[in-house]
Amino acid sequence: MEKVAIIVPVYNAENFLKYSVESMINQTYSNLEIVLVNDGSTDKSGLLCDEYAQKDNRVKVIHVDNGGQSKARNIGVKNATADLVMFLDSDDYYEKVAVEYLVALRDKFNADMAATTVVEVRNYEEKDALDRVDLEGATVLNRETALEEMFYGNIVGTHPGGKLYKKEIVEKYPFPEGVIYEDLAIAYEHINACEKIAVGKHNLYKYYRRVGSTVNSEFNPKILNFFNAMDCNFGYVDRDFPNNPNMRRAVNSRYVLNGLHVVNAMLKSNMTAELKKQRKDFSKYWKDVMRNPRVIKKNKVKYGLFIVSPKLYNLVRTKYLKD
Repeated sequence: MEKVAIIVPVYNAENFLKYSVESMINQTYSNLEIVLVNDGSTDKSGLLCDEYAQKDNRVKVIHVDNGGQSKARNIGVKNATADLVMFLDSDDYYEKVAVEYLVALRDKFNADMAATTVVEVRNYEEKDALDRVDLEGATVLNRETALEEMFYGNIVGTHPGGKLYKKEIVEKYPFPEGVIYEDLAIAYEHINACEKIAVGKHNLYKYYRRVGSTVNSEFNPKILNFFNAMDCNFGYVDRDFPNNPNMRRAVNSRYVLNGLHVVNAMLKSNMTAELKKQRKDFSKYWKDVMRNPRVIKKNKVKYGLFIVSPKLYNLVRTKYLKD
């Protein structure tokens, strides 16, 4: 049984930490190294981490000055002794069979990465999808297919949660520090470093949506890092797939459709100049998006409305096209 390290950046999570840590301690797969990186918390999170380390010798705690989630993840990777690593945010949790499932998935396909999907939850009382390992419906993808699916937001996502990595991959391609959308900026390189990616059909990573998390915060200028992250992805595609029209359509669609989430934040803040600039830039991809059979009709309507009129788009979006 190979050892698996689960790396958890912890920042001011005293009200949620028990759910994430106990979801790891109670895993059916026991050979774990649970690395809690206390990222300069100002609440009792650090003390709680130390208490868990005293109760379970698989828990390792590292206290550092606040440097952000990516830096904490990278520190966790450097301090992990296992050759296989997973990630968990301190307010999320894994189902109890998640690690066992991912290891079995990796072994079945002799894959470089194993992944399950991430599902959003609003409370910590969700019933587990699995009570035992069941690999029915699992599949294996080559890197090109996995990357294309990543851009469409299908099967393989950009969030590191729910994935089992070779440590060497995340050591070679660390998370970008000091930004948000760091997952989007680096996920391509992680997947591109793999020959085979095994994918399970079960939602074993529970992503807890709460007030105060990045996606629920008021407008933050760092949200504009989305465009920098997408610039990275355009560069990756130009580098690795310069003559692949399907990959180009996929990355273009990701840029426009996920970029609309940033547009929504701009609209709330009345960022007129930025909206005008973004509308002009998005319009370059009209044919690629509107003729793409993999883009659903609802998303084509959103995109089309924004290009026609940001005001009309905002009116229709808030009344009829809920995100």
